[in-house]
Amino acid sequence: MRAKKNEWLTHEYFRTYRIANAVDTIMRDPFSHLRHLEGLTVNDGIYDFLPHWQKDSALHKFIRYVADEILMNDTDGPTRVPFGPDPVHPDWILPVDAAMLQYGIIDEPLFFIPDEPAPGGTPGSASDASEPNGPYHVVNACYDYLLNLRWTQVYEDLMSRITDEVFYVMFLNRRALANLNQFLSGYVEEVTSDGFNADEASLADLFVRDGELKRVRPTMWARRAVFYRDRGRCTSCGTDLSGLIDTLSVGNYDHMVPLARGGLNDVTNLQLLCENCNSKKSDNIEDPSNRYRRWY
Repeated sequence: MRAKKNEWLTHEYFRTYRIANAVDTIMRDPFSHLRHLEGLTVNDGIYDFLPHWQKDSALHKFIRYVADEILMNDTDGPTRVPFGPDPVHPDWILPVDAAMLQYGIIDEPLFFIPDEPAPGGTPGSASDASEPNGPYHVVNACYDYLLNLRWTQVYEDLMSRITDEVFYVMFLNRRALANLNQFLSGYVEEVTSDGFNADEASLADLFVRDGELKRVRPTMWARRAVFYRDRGRCTSCGTDLSGLIDTLSVGNYDHMVPLARGGLNDVTNLQLLCENCNSKKSDNIEDPSNRYRRWY
């Protein structure tokens, strides 16, 4: 993930809530979507989530994966967006190009959806992808375009912008974050040191034992993000912590999914708890509070 240029985010809200809703829906019942999540978890995909306190958090990775799937699904139809000065007979582009235009990543569409093929052709024939009259010509052309686009810098830039925007909206949702981390914890618990090859040997140093990551002090940026997200209050009982303790005291940053239960050292796995509530929770997995203070 490219480094942030500064602390400010220009929010265009292009499909932000649609993607956020898809992410939340999957998080609520991930096991019903396992087939769609294989790309994140199979072939040791969980290894990307293991390093401590990545700014490219578990939620960033999940959002990027879901957003990419949504854009790929747009080609199966395809989903069309009008483009051009003629409202009656516009050119048609894919949502991915519309997004890149809105974010200022490109100045002109990179691809126009071809006209529908004339009747004829045999479904499934070898000529479908190349012959203009093939019944799957449009879908195949759209799919091939996006498949190739995914290897380009402009697509990487788009994914970065979309991911940042959806993360901004979703980071407040502690229940969704806990659901994500609980899903990932099942894969972390299955990680064993003898499963690493020579190139992955350094990953073994992240663990205190098989299936349990070491406890590592949260970084300053992670503590600040969680403190301000939770308004300096215990998310369980509401105790104001801002004037009672060091606002960045490590002891009040609770892993929603405990490390002993496969939890990650990840900013999305933290919540602010007072000492009493933290002690009561211990190493249990509990639903985080869904109570939030009003803006005004």
